[in-house]
Amino acid sequence: MIELSVLLSLVTASVSFTVAETKLFLPLRERMKNKSAFFGELLSCGYCFGHWFAFVLVAVYRPLLFHVWRPLDYFLTALVIAWLAAFQWAVLCWLMEKAGK
Repeated sequence: MIELSVLLSLVTASVSFTVAETKLFLPLRERMKNKSAFFGELLSCGYCFGHWFAFVLVAVYRPLLFHVWRPLDYFLTALVIAWLAAFQWAVLCWLMEKAGK
């Protein structure tokens, strides 16, 4: 399950970076900011979005890392995936900055 969690963290980082940082999703981010402060901030913050996206992925794929009470295991696994994704997201931001994008 560790391999699956690492792969899910890569997916989480990629999706959260794409939604929060790219021009492709800029119109959606702007529209959501006008409609809802919460959802506008959620879509504009890769770290925040990554947590919610990790929870969705854990609900779908159900990896278990800790082998404790299942609801707690899912919660902790989602936090680990989001934490790993945050580092990957930061590297993506750094690389884009270096590339001048």
